[in-house]
Amino acid sequence: RKLGDAPSLSRLKERGYVVENEDGDSANASKRAKTDTSDIDANADSIDDDDEGGRFFSDGLSTKQKGVLQWVDNAEDVEESLDKAAVQRLVSRMERAMSRNTEERIRHAQSPLEFAESEADLDEALRALAPLANDVLLLHVLDDLDAIPTLVELLAHENEDISLDVVDFVNELTAMDAWSQNGESQEERQAVVRFVKALQRNEFFEALGEILRRLDENTQSEYNQDDASGVAKALDIVDNLTTLDPGLAQSAATSMKLLDWLQMRIAKDSRGTVSVDANQQYAAEITAVLLQTSPEICLAAADSPLVEALLKRLSKYRKRTPEDAAEIEFVENIIDAICVLVSTRKGKKAFEMLEGVELLVLMQKQQGICRLLSLKILDYALSPPNILYEEEERNNANFNYVSTQKDIAKRYIDNVGLKYLFYVLTRRGKGS
Repeated sequence: RKLGDAPSLSRLKERGYVVENEDGDSANASKRAKTDTSDIDANADSIDDDDEGGRFFSDGLSTKQKGVLQWVDNAEDVEESLDKAAVQRLVSRMERAMSRNTEERIRHAQSPLEFAESEADLDEALRALAPLANDVLLLHVLDDLDAIPTLVELLAHENEDISLDVVDFVNELTAMDAWSQNGESQEERQAVVRFVKALQRNEFFEALGEILRRLDENTQSEYNQDDASGVAKALDIVDNLTTLDPGLAQSAATSMKLLDWLQMRIAKDSRGTVSVDANQQYAAEITAVLLQTSPEICLAAADSPLVEALLKRLSKYRKRTPEDAAEIEFVENIIDAICVLVSTRKGKKAFEMLEGVELLVLMQKQQGICRLLSLKILDYALSPPNILYEEEERNNANFNYVSTQKDIAKRYIDNVGLKYLFYVLTRRGKGS
């Protein structure tokens, strides 16, 4: 078939062809798909809505919205990378917020709503210090700027939420994660130790002890639940210090008069029952840890009502078995604490006078875990005093030679304790 004449270049352009070489003939022209993206861009949202896959699998964000989110992410990254100037700004913000709140509290003492906004600003300013936990090497800036007294003052703030912000902040800074993020670093560890010593110089732990007693742990309301959480975080600080520096933990516990509070908290019943709450369990754990960490605290506790409080709490299990794992752990912590105390001569004497031997015999009459745990106390009570505590007691001017393990052994035999001990040894008792 005879072909017609080739179309002109202008005709090719009209039909959507793109001419690569305008000086050549039609043989040098190639056809390309002519794509107009304007309609696609304009109708992108409608296409996503109509397309079932887009409706269910796309993020549903426009380009502008994605840009805003990216900007926020970048801004957060900038805030997390602190330097000395950034810490100075955060401290200045905190001090301005505190000054404003103090002025408004004085000016509007009878109208709390008038200073509510300044209190919210102060709360935000304290929370803004949290990123310091990611770079503890900058903690010295707080001391250089004399911001430590401000933190201690805020710990005693009338609003407990502000006080708990400070407790939470110090808890995060003293946690192991703060000074051992990339493996244990002596430089970071020493930075936190210096910070805690600065707190100690400004009587932070005395104020922390007052807060511990001020908080209401009755969990009947949301506010009281916050207080219970605050108590746990205050105990966390002491627990953190036992890992960071046992010497600081001892000083903190002494300044807080913590043994008195722990004694009260362990002995406290929940609504007259023997059930155990989380902070009561934690109090028993902290007691056991402190007694094992510091000989000075242990010797002081042996002369305190703590021994009696522990024995009274343990006596609630002379006829019953702990119900769950949490309660078993609570009993184990109490027994660990008693074991440390009876490793001293004073502790052995207190244990004998408070009829601890009789309690052990009653517990050994029962079948179950309490029988076995009581044998642990008996083991420590019948063993010679720990050499470390013995030396400390001899260095004490008020040292007296008091009851030894022989007196406890005689009392145990007189109360027919060997009968129940033989049950365990011959595996005749159920659960033995």
